[in-house]
Amino acid sequence: MNMKKAIDVSPFTDQRESELPLFFLDGLLPPGQALSVNTDCLVVSLVSMNSVRGNPILLQRPLTDLQMRILLPLLQSSHYCPHEVLYSSLFCSYQGLLAGLFSPQRAAGEEWLTVMQGARSHLECAQARGMWRKELKQLYNVLSELRTKLRPFGLGITIFTSGSAYALIALSPFYQQAKRTTGVPV
Repeated sequence: MNMKKAIDVSPFTDQRESELPLFFLDGLLPPGQALSVNTDCLVVSLVSMNSVRGNPILLQRPLTDLQMRILLPLLQSSHYCPHEVLYSSLFCSYQGLLAGLFSPQRAAGEEWLTVMQGARSHLECAQARGMWRKELKQLYNVLSELRTKLRPFGLGITIFTSGSAYALIALSPFYQQAKRTTGVPV
């Protein structure tokens, strides 16, 4: 069996059978590596795209439902993912979230768009009432947990100085070197 075939990305379908989206995250992962996300089993994997024989999976971590809901929009918009997108992912149905992020058909993502519009309005009201931090507490907690899960992949999550969005970042070479030499998570 050709192992590379096992991680091919197929277009989004409503059946979503055996779909394992790949995210290459240019500049964030070493060349020839990508993140594969199993949205059914809630597992994120670092895979080698150059693996001819053997297992292309270099590293895997299970995620909780909430962590996966936050990770998917971050992977989709890795350099700028606004609060309302992440917040919306917590409240949209999982099927609606997947359709909104991965379906090329606009009609499939209607629920996602509706939830995002509602979240934007809700967060604007929360900000006007001075309740922004309280409203985003659950999001902050999940982001904190997700940071821990992404660290072994050499990835981190940062907030823009304006506070308007989050982005994935490559952890520093110092961090990666300390992890390799000590074998202990930093």
